Amino acid sequence: MVMSTWMGERFALPTPELPTLSGYDPETAARVVREKWGLGTAPIPNLLDVLEAHGVRVFSLAMDVVEIDAFSFFRHKTPFILMNTSKSGERQRFDAAHELGHLVLHAEENPPSGREAEAQAHRFAAAFLMPREDVMSLPLWNVGAQTVITAKKRWRVAAMALAHRLRELEMVTEWGYRDLCIQLSRSGYRRGEPQNATVPETSQVLRKILSALRADGISPADVANEVHLEVKELNAHMFGLVPLVVEGEGGGQKSRATLRLVN
Repeated sequence: MVMSTWMGERFALPTPELPTLSGYDPETAARVVREKWGLGTAPIPNLLDVLEAHGVRVFSLAMDVVEIDAFSFFRHKTPFILMNTSKSGERQRFDAAHELGHLVLHAEENPPSGREAEAQAHRFAAAFLMPREDVMSLPLWNVGAQTVITAKKRWRVAAMALAHRLRELEMVTEWGYRDLCIQLSRSGYRRGEPQNATVPETSQVLRKILSALRADGISPADVANEVHLEVKELNAHMFGLVPLVVEGEGGGQKSRATLRLVN
């Protein structure tokens, strides 16, 4: 991507640290990545922060690209994930974890495709966001829909995703899982998260870069001109951050990713 190349020439960005786990069981692969990244089994407060801290370049898709949830690829050994920001915060987190699964499980020269690869990435995402040990340590055996709706906030996932994970870990029966899905669907959770919705995450690396450029007197228009994009198009791929960067910005979560301007 031209914007990533432009950034890499001017900033020292985090070095990619993704293991190649082709052939691993998705559950095992998720555990290995967590161990290598020092995440333990605790919930991940901000997934995009973690991805960027380990060298994944994260950008957003234009809002009119509605048919794609997310996609990932390697370019010159650098991993990229592009996100659809029209989805719920919970869905975006799962999509990002799903694409991480593709990057670590299917990084070989001829990666598998189709339903098998998608199922593997899906299982990886569930295990990465909701580690077996953490989920099974809580009183979530044979629970009802309201408990799932409350518990999902711990991992910041969709209620349906947690219900599926409970079934995957055999914490609910097949009949219990079907009943959960019916109850959740009736309450509107099949299409979204009507209660306890998670605020969508954004790129802290892009936010820091835009702030650093502003401090140096470089405007979004200057950047857009250099990368041969319109400001509107630039903004579409930067999580809508371009018009939101203001002097004195300091709220929000801190990223573990570090970067510096290259002199």
